[in-house]
Amino acid sequence: MHLKIFAGLALAGGLLQAAQPQPLNDEFLSRLRAEAGRSHPSVAASKHRADAAEQDVRALRLWDDPMLGLGVMAAPRSMRADLGDLIVGIEQTLPKPGMYEAKRRKAEALQRAEALTTSANSLAAGTLAASDAIELALADESIRLLQVQIGWLGAMAENARQRATDPMGSGSDSLRMETELAKETQMLEAARRNRNGLAQKLNIILGRPLDATWPQLQLPATPPPLPVAQAEIARLARLNPKVRALNEMAAAANQETRIAERERLPGLALAIDSNVYSGGNFRSTTLGLKMSLPWFNESSYQANINAARKRQLATSSDLETLRRELSGDVITSTTEAANAAAQARAYAGEIHDKAQQATKTIEAAWLSSKATLTDLLDASRSLFAIRLEQRRFIAMQLAALEQLYNLVPNQ
Repeated sequence: MHLKIFAGLALAGGLLQAAQPQPLNDEFLSRLRAEAGRSHPSVAASKHRADAAEQDVRALRLWDDPMLGLGVMAAPRSMRADLGDLIVGIEQTLPKPGMYEAKRRKAEALQRAEALTTSANSLAAGTLAASDAIELALADESIRLLQVQIGWLGAMAENARQRATDPMGSGSDSLRMETELAKETQMLEAARRNRNGLAQKLNIILGRPLDATWPQLQLPATPPPLPVAQAEIARLARLNPKVRALNEMAAAANQETRIAERERLPGLALAIDSNVYSGGNFRSTTLGLKMSLPWFNESSYQANINAARKRQLATSSDLETLRRELSGDVITSTTEAANAAAQARAYAGEIHDKAQQATKTIEAAWLSSKATLTDLLDASRSLFAIRLEQRRFIAMQLAALEQLYNLVPNQ
């Protein structure tokens, strides 16, 4: 009987080894994030906006278009002959001091903000794909554990059938083991359907065909290293693209204030007018300088300046708000990762060893008719639950680390 048990477990282990699942390591997740960043439509939209912002920088000009004027004098012939009857003029507005520089810096800040938004959307798409891959790996782990469990139940069912042939034995154990085997088989089929759904969801995120196949994935055997929350918060302002983008928006708001202040300055324009007689003779040229009088609208210009300053202060407050929110998210992610890692180590260590020892002891006792089948099944379910929980805690830690990577990418 023992030989059949060990043979069943060895067969299940051989099948799992032959499958050669893909480890869910940093290299695999990095490729997945990169593919999601290339294929997700939100990233493509952000790139278009960044390109448009780059064109906005190129569209800036220091000089306004010159104005060309043409006039005709209506006067007696003698006067037109003396003064000229055709007036040709050209007028060029002069740039206000510092206006072009402020507009250029604002446009460049907005362009950098759009580029950083593209990075943020790429990170978000990569995190979404990696998180679904972690779920897919957990589904594969549960399928493998169920296969081992079914192999063990099959061996135990065979032992129960052989015991039922004993005149002193009972067939109830055999029937119950068959029932348990059928239940676990149905759970395995449900797990496979769930795995198929997760694979299709991941294909949608990556823009792959819905029926594209995925290799069997494998979670790490032990929890990966844990980050330090304080260190991650310190790196947040330097590496998080959302914080950096809002910093650029604050810089753009500062330049908007400078633009409003320079709008209040008087505008100057250089004008040249020439008088020509239609008979073909040049008469005179006038060079003049024109100046706008902004003092008539002083209250309006001052209101624009005040509004720009308020928007600048609001952007600075938004930046501090975002830093605090993301710092809280960093603490949440690191805490969840630490808790999951501690649970995974506990379930893989003493808890698992004691449950496995208890199962083997009860199994030997059941084979010698010193323990009930109920005790054996309860011990088996407990061991299976512990192994599945250990895999689930590993997946939970990876998911928390993935959220942390989205907040503080490794650049």
